[in-house]
Amino acid sequence: MTGFPASFSPLQLHNRLNRLVQIGFRRVRRDGRELVFLTAGSEAGILVRKNFETFAGQIVREFRIDPAETDFIELRLEAGNPSWYRWHAHWVGSAPMECSAEPVVGESGRRYLMEALETSEEAA
Repeated sequence: MTGFPASFSPLQLHNRLNRLVQIGFRRVRRDGRELVFLTAGSEAGILVRKNFETFAGQIVREFRIDPAETDFIELRLEAGNPSWYRWHAHWVGSAPMECSAEPVVGESGRRYLMEALETSEEAA
């Protein structure tokens, strides 16, 4: 898969059908919280939407992330325009349940996410 913004690294995960897929991934620490950015790039806009629960669980386990201290942010590139979504989940251990995404509509929120994505302070 191609079409990831340059600030994202490719990450292979299993989708809900247990097939390997590649998404764009970036992990940043900002203001005392971890931000995990995900994108399907320009080719598969629904990939993260359909598989968020599966992807988030794998990421939390693989990178030993505390979900209570983490915000999951999806960048969708629709017709070349960026759209931001913040994912919410009820966590049971490292398993996300009842996942939903809400758009980040405020200009200050979008600016904060762009600045965080461009920062050089990578999370450990």
